[in-house]
Amino acid sequence: MWAHSVTDLVAGFVRDGGVERIRDNTDDTLTMARVEDAHGRLAAAGIRAGDVVLVEAENSLSVVATLLAAWLMGCAVCPVDPDAPEAVKLLIARESKARASVTPDGGVFLHADAEPAPELIVLRRSKRITGPDLALVVFTSGSSGVPKGVLLTHQNVMSAVRSISAYLQLRTADRILCVPPFFFDYGLYQLLLTMFNDCSLILNNNQTNAVMVLKLIETMRPTVLPVVPALASSLARMLEIVGKQGPDVRLITNTGGHLPDSAIKSMAAAFPRAKVVPMYGLTECKRALYYDPEAFPARRDSVGRPMPGLEAKVVVHEPGAEPREAAPDEVGELHVRGSSVMQGYHRGDQVEGARLLPGRYRDDNWLATGDLFAVDDAGLFYFRGRSKALIKQGGYCIHPRDIEILAEAHQDVVTARVVGRTEDNGDESAVLFLQLAGPATRARQKQVTGELKQTIHKTLMPRVVRFVEEWPATPNGKIDANALVALTREDGVVSTL
Repeated sequence: MWAHSVTDLVAGFVRDGGVERIRDNTDDTLTMARVEDAHGRLAAAGIRAGDVVLVEAENSLSVVATLLAAWLMGCAVCPVDPDAPEAVKLLIARESKARASVTPDGGVFLHADAEPAPELIVLRRSKRITGPDLALVVFTSGSSGVPKGVLLTHQNVMSAVRSISAYLQLRTADRILCVPPFFFDYGLYQLLLTMFNDCSLILNNNQTNAVMVLKLIETMRPTVLPVVPALASSLARMLEIVGKQGPDVRLITNTGGHLPDSAIKSMAAAFPRAKVVPMYGLTECKRALYYDPEAFPARRDSVGRPMPGLEAKVVVHEPGAEPREAAPDEVGELHVRGSSVMQGYHRGDQVEGARLLPGRYRDDNWLATGDLFAVDDAGLFYFRGRSKALIKQGGYCIHPRDIEILAEAHQDVVTARVVGRTEDNGDESAVLFLQLAGPATRARQKQVTGELKQTIHKTLMPRVVRFVEEWPATPNGKIDANALVALTREDGVVSTL
């Protein structure tokens, strides 16, 4: 679809009757009347182009109507978790300078201390929304737990939508099952991709249980299935148990963490027509890398190459030296550059998260992601962990992803995660969490642990190994690393080296 802005995108989608191709998991369909009602509520509250509107973004038709109406008016949308504590919502509203908040049922509440969006020029005619205007303010928490607002313009968003549509080769006949929530940008972009490609969207509201998702796949017959690792692993295990196949699914995408090879194989068996595409991205640029399994079938531990329109480099920062591009297979920090890279954080004094490195002119910026990667001779990128997640155990630096790769190579391991913990004496050590295929009996736990000790060098072997039946998950569906850190303090240790 031709569109320079999200406002153009929504206008064309609405004009062509696209709203009727959006339905929820009860088979109720979006109507123009709902979009017009949402538009009327915002207008009656005095909302205008350029205002930031905070939306409590559950996956419902009412929320979609609000999102479409806000973008049609030229507003910037700030999606938040409707189940977040009120104090967090108020903090985000204040930080984003949101003019109003909209509840899941469409109620509009003005913030008394928020001013209308200022204009540099007093206009005689209505404002036209263009590329540099703000489209999204997405708040994401860094390791400090303090929310930080990522500023994304219409140009940023449309650039990402075009690129993702191109490499996924989405079609008008596709039916996307939106499992990720709208307050997670992975979920929100399913709506944007639907509009750009004139396909259909099926909303999954609060059904993250693998059994319920499988029922939706069976009844709604989607062709595109976006997943995160925790859900993918659960789906893979469930599919092995029930022995069913999803013949309609032709494309499975993954982001939010590494998708284990065992899960890829299980999902490929359950969805025989499906192409499984692991991806890497971060809110600050939406998507950066994607893996094409048809082009590189033997490199499943890779997250692929840069998406169209984006440049990516692995950069080594050494004390007292200029940053340099890494040699093949050398670990460094991923840097990306392109038109999907954010404008910055809502507050310029953010110290957590990715960093913008300014170049010679306004858009000549590199985004230093804070994530560690290596790149091989073929130009394929490999995730090696997060720079703040490095663990120094017994004087040795442990990259969690390196250990996870070794553990997931074991035939009985579905998914592995490594986190750090602080010992009573102040030293740091690594803890390895494992999810096994089938029952994790005490005997199997000891056997797997013993075999991993033969595979992983003793200086790098995590001092503690623990087993989980299901992964703790964040509201976005990602594996909750903070919850795993909390579990390291509990009893139930299987192995202490």
